[in-house]
Amino acid sequence: MRVDSGACLMSGLCMSLAPDVFGEDGHRAVALTDRSAPDGRLLEAAEFCPAEAIEISDLATGERVEGTA
Repeated sequence: MRVDSGACLMSGLCMSLAPDVFGEDGHRAVALTDRSAPDGRLLEAAEFCPAEAIEISDLATGERVEGTA
C-alpha cells in the first residue's frame, strides 16, 4: 500500500475509515504500514479518496488492486 503524499489533499477520509493503517505527518496522510491485506476499509478509502492518492497492492502478487490509484 502506498499514499502519494504529493497528491494527498488531507481530507482525512482514509484515517477515519482505517485509523490503524493511515496516519498523518502533519501535512499529508501516510500509510502506517506498507503490508496490510486489502480489506473493505482499505478498498473504500482508496475508492473514495478525493485525490486518488491511495494505491493498494495484492500481498501475494504485488499487483496493483484495480480501482486504486
